[in-house]
Amino acid sequence: MLIFFGMILFSFNISGWWFSQNFFFFFFFFMYLKIPLLNYFMNISYLFGMDMFSYLMFMLGIWIISLVYISSINLKKFYYYYFNLLMFMFIFIFYFCFFSNNLILFYIFYEINLIPVIILIYGWGYQFERFKAGFYLFIYMIFFSLPFFFCLLKLNNLIFMFLYYFDYLNLMNLYYFLFLLMIFLVKMPMFLFHIWLPKAHVEAPIAGSMILAGIMLKLGGFGIFHVLKFIFYMNLKFNFIFISLSLIGMIFLSLNCFFQSDLKILIAYSSVIHMGLVIIGLLTLNNWGFSGSLILMIGHGLCSSGLFCLSSICYMRFKSRSMYLNKGLINIFPFLSFWWFLLCSSNMSFPPSLNLFGELFLLMSLMIWLDNLFYLYFLIMILMFLYSLYLYLYTQFGSLIFIMNYFIYIYLSEYLLLMLHWFPLNLIFLILDLF
Repeated sequence: MLIFFGMILFSFNISGWWFSQNFFFFFFFFMYLKIPLLNYFMNISYLFGMDMFSYLMFMLGIWIISLVYISSINLKKFYYYYFNLLMFMFIFIFYFCFFSNNLILFYIFYEINLIPVIILIYGWGYQFERFKAGFYLFIYMIFFSLPFFFCLLKLNNLIFMFLYYFDYLNLMNLYYFLFLLMIFLVKMPMFLFHIWLPKAHVEAPIAGSMILAGIMLKLGGFGIFHVLKFIFYMNLKFNFIFISLSLIGMIFLSLNCFFQSDLKILIAYSSVIHMGLVIIGLLTLNNWGFSGSLILMIGHGLCSSGLFCLSSICYMRFKSRSMYLNKGLINIFPFLSFWWFLLCSSNMSFPPSLNLFGELFLLMSLMIWLDNLFYLYFLIMILMFLYSLYLYLYTQFGSLIFIMNYFIYIYLSEYLLLMLHWFPLNLIFLILDLF
């Protein structure tokens, strides 16, 4: 890590675009050599440590930011140095979030993460409404983070340091339970607190959408995983509220997807639905749920990021994300339609994608918690399949709406970008014992 942070200044001042991108790829494979072979907590130092959960989340973050450089090649001539600095800030913040032992240290960088995201939306967003989207994001996060912060200050009298690997406190207070949990449920986001996510995705550039879908939502799941040990007994009493709300919300949002005409909004609602499954898996408090949540978070990070890349490719060619205008694409981009099919099939949990294994694990977890919910879960799976199929069929088939320039072509780097999303998503099942 010292080598990594020592090269940041060199990369930021001297390097070109592709040097920075290759540097992140090199760092990914360097971290791959540091894989924890045993699935228990390992100390890095007094304040930092990792387990398999945090290690895989950080690896996902490095991989997504490596792909951000390929997707944002058009920004090479537009404030490149500031964009490069933001990417290094993200890696720095993710390191402190995923590898910190202390809950207060995690909270500080969890909130600092808002700064580069809002700068990315404000600086490289598409429309004037990006200021409203950034305001929504800021208000939602700050409104629920202040009770969490005051709760930490109150608990400072009970605990000297909030260390993850000490299971010595179980709070029997409803207010502590809500304050410690809601900050992460809003970040994921949970149904009824999800309004900021479609707005942020629509106004954010492709880099912002990839980071939001690929990593930012996972910080909420990571936080819930580590906070649950402080509120274990209260969660046993009140988890039915959040599980029921997530199940009902997934049905409503799945039906809402059929009425969307913007590609990004449809994919954003799909992210909310998948994160609802992760919330259910974590709150059921069993190993099936924890493993399934980890698998689904990694699968969703790759799949949703790839779908946002596809919507951005269409937007850069046709200057519109409307599904009424992006029709009949198979007639002019047959190979791009092939990648639409692969990523939409992964989004509907077609084998051998990670989404399938994650949802099967979460199904087992939910049936252990209450087996009668199988039928409701099965209905949600059918709706997820249908709106993914609707997204693919509506965009790829039909007649072309307007006269197009038939000299439009897809760059080879964009096919490489889609391939680097799809191959890990469908080949990690070969090493599924990691989870």
